[in-house]
Amino acid sequence: MSKRLAGAFAALAMVCGASTSALAEQAATIEARSAPGGVIVTWRLAEPTTRVAFLSESVIRDLWTVTTPGLTLKDGGVEGAEPFDRFEIRIAPDAAEVDRTYMGLARVGTGHVLYGPGLELQGMDAVLTARPVAGEATLPTTDAVKGYVYLGPKEVVMRRDGAAVVTSASAPAFLATTMRDGFFAAQAFYGARLGRNLPYEPTLIVTTDSPGPNPFRGDVTDTGVISTRFHGSSWNAPPPEVAGQLSTFVWHETFHLWNGHGVTTVDGDTAPWLHEGGAEYGAVVAAVSTGVIDETEGRTSLAQRLNGCRKALGNADYDPRRLRSGSAIYNCGVVVQWIADLETRQTSGGTRDVFDLWKVMLDAGRASEGYGVTDFRALLQADSAVGVLMDGPGAARWSGIEARLMALGVTLEDRPGPSDYRLAALFHLNDENCAGGGAGFYSVEQGIKLDSGDKCGPLSGDPLLASVEGHDPASEATAMFFAVQARCAASLPVRYRTQDGRLIEAKCGKPLVAPKAWAVTAAPPLATRAS
Repeated sequence: MSKRLAGAFAALAMVCGASTSALAEQAATIEARSAPGGVIVTWRLAEPTTRVAFLSESVIRDLWTVTTPGLTLKDGGVEGAEPFDRFEIRIAPDAAEVDRTYMGLARVGTGHVLYGPGLELQGMDAVLTARPVAGEATLPTTDAVKGYVYLGPKEVVMRRDGAAVVTSASAPAFLATTMRDGFFAAQAFYGARLGRNLPYEPTLIVTTDSPGPNPFRGDVTDTGVISTRFHGSSWNAPPPEVAGQLSTFVWHETFHLWNGHGVTTVDGDTAPWLHEGGAEYGAVVAAVSTGVIDETEGRTSLAQRLNGCRKALGNADYDPRRLRSGSAIYNCGVVVQWIADLETRQTSGGTRDVFDLWKVMLDAGRASEGYGVTDFRALLQADSAVGVLMDGPGAARWSGIEARLMALGVTLEDRPGPSDYRLAALFHLNDENCAGGGAGFYSVEQGIKLDSGDKCGPLSGDPLLASVEGHDPASEATAMFFAVQARCAASLPVRYRTQDGRLIEAKCGKPLVAPKAWAVTAAPPLATRAS
């Protein structure tokens, strides 16, 4: 995923559902309780053993400490020289967010949110119980091992209309209000359009205690718990471009309660663009329909996704692997949903829309073995422009999409903006200097920070940039682009200045081509009925 700020919104969101153990040989009971600096978790086994292995390998356990004498945490499991049937681990909050990975433990003020599936053991069914002390609450109270569970102060829990919100005491008023009101409004909107047959109490957790580096992240688990985590100190008055996208963030995550949890996504790993694109496009349409954002803001969001998809797919014939990771999942997923929505509204005379398609598909999926790409595409018209995007020759893809969108009432103009110039210049330089392909970058509170690790030659070390060719890449992206373009045309090194005063010279021997970026200057209204 691009480590741009825009990419963080959707980073969404969005990782695979919680796993459950199969063919269990015995059972384990697990108890979690608050402790200074984290939580203490105790496992009790049905039979003694000298080693147990954790079911999930994708959970970070660097800050897990086994407190039971004679036992050690090694190679994804707990082992000892003598048989044991009980062990205890002190878990501290994770030190960093990792893309598309659930956090094992995150701080929520003086409380915590714990990832239940990270505690499961191979070959064992398990029941997780969170033991609150005086003044604490736990959410959810059942099936906690299936997903996130909150353990912390009860006074920060608010319940309304069958849903709950947990907000850390340190969360600024703007952030707390935006997230809470958006979550409750999304419950009402999606409930009216998609049905209210959720198998859990929807719960939103909002904390400003994220370790970063992403400005914010969110994900959803099968317990119906949405964990949203914010990093930095600017959340009481974020800049307009951040505040605007933040307003749809909670709507995206809430959509996943309907389309990703409580129903099986049969193509969840191979075609994540379906459920992620559905959530992101549904969030934009719902937010416009309820007045959270206006039509202009909605069209701007769609233009960004359209341009991102064009960059991801290019003019090559369709390769499904391109839509299995990174921001392309969200960008192209939104384009597919927008096309489906425009076509459905046009052919139905405005009586049906994309939410009608999703309701049909989700209802059928709950009654069967789930839903997937085949089910979705079966609901589209026979000559849908989705086929132009995914099935037709790559060389004709974007001219075909432009023509089909025009026939659906959309007007596009080529208008690259600062973010397009920033992305084009920095990614071009990353591609030339990084081994194995380019890395990304983050927009952080202090400015632009490369995500270069140790594979990018002179750009390695994740430098925080002050300027590129004398221009701030955060605030002077357009001027930066043309300065870099001139250096590359002459095969001259591009000069970076870091915020700690270092001068870095990156090679650039290939021409830097001006980005192409559509603006959606006219389109049929996004707003639709709320019931």
